[in-house]
Amino acid sequence: MQIFLRILLALIALTLGVLHAQEERAKIIYVKALNAEEYTNKPVYVGETIPITYSLLLFSNARFSGTEFIGGINTSKIVLKNPDTKWKLASDGSYQAIYRYKIKSTDAVIPSLRVIAVSSDGDYTDSSSAPAIKLNAIDLYQNKDYVGVLADKFRIIGYKTKIYDDANNILVFEMEADHSNLEDFKLPDIQKQGFESTHFGDTHSDGIYYCIIPKHIQNISFEYYSLEEKHFKNITLPIVPVDDTISTQDDIKPKNNFLIFSNLVTIVLMAASVVCYFLWRRKKVFLAAFVVFLIYLLWNIFSVHQAVLLSNKQIRILPTHNSTILETTKSNTQVEIIGKHGKYYKIMTADDRIGWVRKDDVR
Repeated sequence: MQIFLRILLALIALTLGVLHAQEERAKIIYVKALNAEEYTNKPVYVGETIPITYSLLLFSNARFSGTEFIGGINTSKIVLKNPDTKWKLASDGSYQAIYRYKIKSTDAVIPSLRVIAVSSDGDYTDSSSAPAIKLNAIDLYQNKDYVGVLADKFRIIGYKTKIYDDANNILVFEMEADHSNLEDFKLPDIQKQGFESTHFGDTHSDGIYYCIIPKHIQNISFEYYSLEEKHFKNITLPIVPVDDTISTQDDIKPKNNFLIFSNLVTIVLMAASVVCYFLWRRKKVFLAAFVVFLIYLLWNIFSVHQAVLLSNKQIRILPTHNSTILETTKSNTQVEIIGKHGKYYKIMTADDRIGWVRKDDVR
């Protein structure tokens, strides 16, 4: 029994000695959030993205090993937008990384960040943690006209309204913003809306947006929040539809100039035929050429091409693969081809709705 107690005491002493030796080892890593106080002492907003700069010091030739969020990130409350960010050597010998957090709720908290390092001889690891940051987040959606966008600057570059069908118009507009969450843009009380093309960046974002609105609406009015001026700003777009059943929002996109070009060439050839007719003793071949060119020109201008759009095919707002789908045909549908662009036809349905379909979907 005494021998057993002596062995137990020896093991306890050895364990305590090892722990004490580890405690006496100097720290080889230290991390701090440099601008944490800035965001704990001022209000921030749901939807806003804030940058937190972390500074890391490594001692005794320690090697960076990795990072982890203590307790993980609750993505319903906050999102890390750049999880693959790299630590870069600063002029003072420290390493720095800027993590960009998008706030999703009023009770968002930036979790504690633990950074891990390995000693130069690989004998042991050490870690240091930057404390969690509790935010004072404000929800701006109490404003019924708010479209969800915060920005230093927000601009409508251009817009166009066209007749969509018997009951609705389609409004297409291009917008851009600086230091914003433009991806959250959404008009209140509009059922059919969305982005057609986008570029979202940390400093600059832009996109083309569409919405289907009832014909009785005379204007669209909405508000965004100016981060520079610290208040809501209103934007109003008058709804003045172009009464044109053949053109659509393709004037927002690059135009298809083939028809215009072919008509101009035809007119030039017609003029050349007339000149040649009088210069070369009124030869009938030039008169015949003039008549042929005239017939082609008239056909090109006034012809309506009937076609059948096959069943289960998609009609899109713009002639691009990622364009919003207006509808999917349930059966073979008679349409008129009124234009073309690349691999797409512009078509008009029997109820005067206009859209774009792939050429392969039409026969």
